[in-house]
Amino acid sequence: MEEFGRDKRINKNYGQPLFDDALFPDEDSALAEMKRQYMAKQREMKVREAFYPYIRKDSKITYYDKIHDRYRIRIPLALRKKNSFISAKTKQRAFDKAYIYLFGDDRYTVRILFEIVLAQKGKDPDTSSLTVTRYKEIWKKYYEHAAISDRPVTELKASEIKKFFKEITGGRTITRKNFVNIKSIFNVVYDIAVENDIVSSNLSRNLSCRDLKFKAVDNSNVRYTDEDRNKILAYLDNLPEKDGYDYGIELMFCLCARIGELRALHWTDVDFDRKTISISKEIVLRRNEEGKNRFVEVNHTKGGEHGSRILPLSERAERVLYALKAREVTSEYICCNLAGAPIDGNKFNMRLKKITEEVGVPYMSSHKIRFWSVTALARATEGDLQTVMYAAGHVNKNTTLHYIRAVQSDIQFDKIKNCFD
Repeated sequence: MEEFGRDKRINKNYGQPLFDDALFPDEDSALAEMKRQYMAKQREMKVREAFYPYIRKDSKITYYDKIHDRYRIRIPLALRKKNSFISAKTKQRAFDKAYIYLFGDDRYTVRILFEIVLAQKGKDPDTSSLTVTRYKEIWKKYYEHAAISDRPVTELKASEIKKFFKEITGGRTITRKNFVNIKSIFNVVYDIAVENDIVSSNLSRNLSCRDLKFKAVDNSNVRYTDEDRNKILAYLDNLPEKDGYDYGIELMFCLCARIGELRALHWTDVDFDRKTISISKEIVLRRNEEGKNRFVEVNHTKGGEHGSRILPLSERAERVLYALKAREVTSEYICCNLAGAPIDGNKFNMRLKKITEEVGVPYMSSHKIRFWSVTALARATEGDLQTVMYAAGHVNKNTTLHYIRAVQSDIQFDKIKNCFD
């Protein structure tokens, strides 16, 4: 007789334990073990229910094979597909395998795999707490009550996922950007499924969504203009006294830096002789062991190892750095408060808002300063992709193309306007 689980060509996934530690991380290991045991018991009960009509009263479903040191389950003839017996090293594992034999491998549903993704990202020092929060918000809004969330990824078909996406985008109710964020849930779920040999390919990433229709968006690419920047810098030039936030705003208008990168700049990153500055770190929000969000400095940028870059310093940037150097503050950080700690992102934006109100410029956050700087660079280099990617610390060229398209949009607008002047 053929023993179930020995023919790997047929049963290649049956050797994987249900909800093993590698695929079931949990902050509380005791709670994780309770979940595993509960789900194992549920499967055992379902196997017993299926066997009940076909076995004699008080008969044991499992028995111990002393010769082979294994537990065996004999499949009733009415339920038999191909194999006569199931065997495993433990009784629980035998029931696990019997469950898969009878009902299919439903261990890894979209919901369960998403919980695993969240647990892993929550422990990943390279993943921002804000990213985890965003994932949770998207899940709650679009996936929490969707039937597809409880479907095993091993059984899901491309047509089911596409139908789900069509229902979400029906009537052009969401933008393309929102859809990309929603789809990212399926992307990461399938990523972890592929990495752990649950499925062989990422069905979500391979699915074409070109035929979906999205809500129109304002393509004006709102950002600080050159005129806005000049007004802000002129205001800062006339201040009788500046602090770390004032200098920080000025310096950010001179660099293709993110606010987290600006906050993490050290004096050791500056080479005054070569007139360059190295951007290789950032300050980000992370969840600590107590579950509280805290700002920490990491030795990489948002773009990872490819996001590090060395940028030339303009004359204004040099002046700002020398002025910061002359402050009576002892700190390893370039942009810091009087106590020497890195400037705070929220306070940075509060100061920026106050300045924009003073000069009559529409307030936009620090991100729009970066948008201005990268766009200005794209314009100055006539859209040279590699130069802009490097200076901005982008890894994905599509991100850079977004800025280049903004410049092209401005040029097109001017051409249309001039045509009818």
